[in-house]
Amino acid sequence: MTLIKHTLSRLVLIFTGFMLAVSFVHIYMVNTALTNQSTTYLQSKLDYLATLLPNQIQVDDMIDPDIQAGLQKLLKPTPELSAVLAINNDRYAVTPTIHSSSQSLLGMFLDIPTLSISRQLQLNNGDIARLTVELPPSKRERLLQQIFVQYLLLSSIVFIVMLVIGGWLLSRKIKPIADIATQADLIQGNQFKTITSNDSSQEALSITTAINHMVNQLEMNFRLQAKEAVKLKDQAYRDNVSGLGNRQFFITQMNSWQTGEAKGGVIILKSTLIDDIYQQSGYEKGDDFVKRLAEGININIIHGDASIARLSYDEFAVIAPNITEKKLKAIGESLLTVHDKLQKSIQNETPDCVHIGLLMVNQQTPSSQLLAQLDNVLAMAVQNPQEPYAIADSNAKPLSLGRQQWKSLLIEAIDQNKIEYHYQPVADENDAIQHFEVFSAIQTPSERYSAAQFLGAIEDVGAGVLLDRHVIAFHINRLNADHTLDPISINLTGNSVSDPSFIRWLTQILEKNKQLSKRLCFEIPESSFIRTPDACGLLCSAIRFYKFRFGVDSFGRYFNSLEYLTEFRPDYVKIDFSYTHQLNDHAKINLLSSICRTAHSLNIMTIATRVETETQLDRLSDLFVSGFQGYIIEQQYNKSQKKHRTSLANQF
Repeated sequence: MTLIKHTLSRLVLIFTGFMLAVSFVHIYMVNTALTNQSTTYLQSKLDYLATLLPNQIQVDDMIDPDIQAGLQKLLKPTPELSAVLAINNDRYAVTPTIHSSSQSLLGMFLDIPTLSISRQLQLNNGDIARLTVELPPSKRERLLQQIFVQYLLLSSIVFIVMLVIGGWLLSRKIKPIADIATQADLIQGNQFKTITSNDSSQEALSITTAINHMVNQLEMNFRLQAKEAVKLKDQAYRDNVSGLGNRQFFITQMNSWQTGEAKGGVIILKSTLIDDIYQQSGYEKGDDFVKRLAEGININIIHGDASIARLSYDEFAVIAPNITEKKLKAIGESLLTVHDKLQKSIQNETPDCVHIGLLMVNQQTPSSQLLAQLDNVLAMAVQNPQEPYAIADSNAKPLSLGRQQWKSLLIEAIDQNKIEYHYQPVADENDAIQHFEVFSAIQTPSERYSAAQFLGAIEDVGAGVLLDRHVIAFHINRLNADHTLDPISINLTGNSVSDPSFIRWLTQILEKNKQLSKRLCFEIPESSFIRTPDACGLLCSAIRFYKFRFGVDSFGRYFNSLEYLTEFRPDYVKIDFSYTHQLNDHAKINLLSSICRTAHSLNIMTIATRVETETQLDRLSDLFVSGFQGYIIEQQYNKSQKKHRTSLANQF
C-alpha cells in the first residue's frame, strides 16, 4: 500500500506539472490570437472612421464642440473604443463610454497592452488631420478570463478522470509487488500466509506462485522442527503409556527445584491395582487404566508449578513447589478420590490397593535422599490400613506462615517499602549484557524471605498482582530517574497475566512511559501461554503495541507443542533449568539443541538459566544458545566492573 501511494503521488506531481505547463501555453496562444483578432478589428474600425470622418466634419463651418460631437457620434456604435483627432494644433479626444475595471491578476501576469493605430486624413478644406484609435485591454481580459475558466474546468475534469483511471490501473499493476512486500514483512515476523493476485499477467502469476511456494516450504520446515523437538522431548522425558513425564523427568525437575529455594511438597501414589489389571486382563486393559488414572491426576492437580510423572510401573509422583501442608493434603485426598472412582468403574473390589505418601520439604535436599524419604512415607501409609495416606516432613523447620499471613506480610512490605531487589545479568555469546533480571525479596527485622518462599502462597490467594504492580512502578520510576541504568526484565505472576484490571493498568503505564521501551521487558511463565492463551494474548498485544519486549520464562517445561511461539512471537525464551543441567547426557543435549533450534529459527533469542560453571558455559555455547544467566555470568560481570572501577581510580 505504501508503494502504491508513493507511486501515485509521484504521478500526481508529474500530471499536475504537465497540466499547468499545457495551461500556460494554451493561455499564451489564446492571448496571441485575441491580440491578432483585436488588431484586425481595430484596423477595420479605423478604416471605417477614415472613410466617414471627412464627410462628417466641416472644419471651416463648425466650431470645436461640433467636431467633438461628430467624433462621438461616429464612435457611439463602438463604445469600448477611444479616439484622438489632431487637427493642426487642436486635439479632440473621445473616451470610451464603457469603463474598464481594475486590471485582473490574469492581465497582470500576461501583461495585456492597450492596442493603438494611427492614420493621417485629408479633410475637405485641404487640412491634414491625424486620427488615433485605441482599444483598451479590458475586453480582451474578460474574454481571456472566460476562456481560461472554461478551460480550467474542462482540464480539471479530465485531470481527475485520468487520475482515477491511472490510479486504478496502477494499483492493479503494482498490487502483486505490494502483496509481496507485505508477505516479506509477515515472513520476517514468522507469520506464514499465502497471497493472491488479481493481476492475470504471466509475470504477476509467476511471482505469486514462487512466493506462495516459499511460504509453504518455510511453514512446513518450522512445523517439522517443532514436531522434532516435541518428539525428542517425548523420547527423553515422556512415559509412552501415561503421557506424563517419566522417572528421568521427575528427577530432573527435582534437581532443578532443589537448586533454588526448595520449599513445598512431594506426593507419591502407588496402586497395586495396576499390576492386578495387567495380570488378569492383559496389557491393553492395563494401559487403558494407566492412561485414565494419569488423566485424572493431571486434571485434579491445579497447582500452577506442579510437575507430574510416572515413576515406575505402578507409581506416580508430583512435585508441588511453595505449597502449604493443608493444600498438599487436599491434593492427596483428591487423588484418592480419582483412584476410587476408576476402581469402581471397572468393578474391582480389591481393598487397600492405593496408598499415598506426602512429604513436606523445607530445605535443599539431594534428590536421592528425597526419593528415599518418599519411599519411607509411602511405607508408613501401607502400614496403616485405616489411613490410606501418610504425611511427613524433611526434618527441617517447617513453613511458619499461612497463605493469608504471607499476603499480609506482602502488603505490609509494600506499604513500608521493605521489598528488596537483586539484579542478575544476562549476557549474550559476545559477553554483552542484554538485561538484568529482577529478583524480589521481603526484608523483615528478623528474617529475609526470597520470592521463591512466598510466591506460591500469594498466588494461591491472588495477591501476585499486588507484587507485580509494586515492582513495575518502582523500577519505572528508577529508570526514569537514572538514564544510565541498563535494561531490566521483570517477572510477571500468573495472577497478573489472567487479570484484566492488571492488563488495563499496565497498558496505561506503558503508554505514559513509551520512552522506556528499549530498557524494560517482561517475562511471562510458559504455563500462562499454555493454560490461559486468550488472556496472555491480550497482555502480549498491549506490550507489543507500545514496542516493549517480553520473553518466556521456564521455556520447554510442559509437554505441549511449541507452535505457540508463532502466535505470540516473544523476543527471547529462558530455557528451563532441567534442560541445561547434566549436559553429559547425550539425549538431553539433543533435546536441548532441538528446542533451541526451534526458537532460533523464529529469530527468538534463547537464554540458558542457572549457568554455574565454566564447563557448563562452554558446552552450552556449542548449541543454539545465544544468551546465558547464572552464577558464572554474575561473577564475570562483577569482576569486569571491579576492574573498570580500578582502572578509573588509577587514572585519577
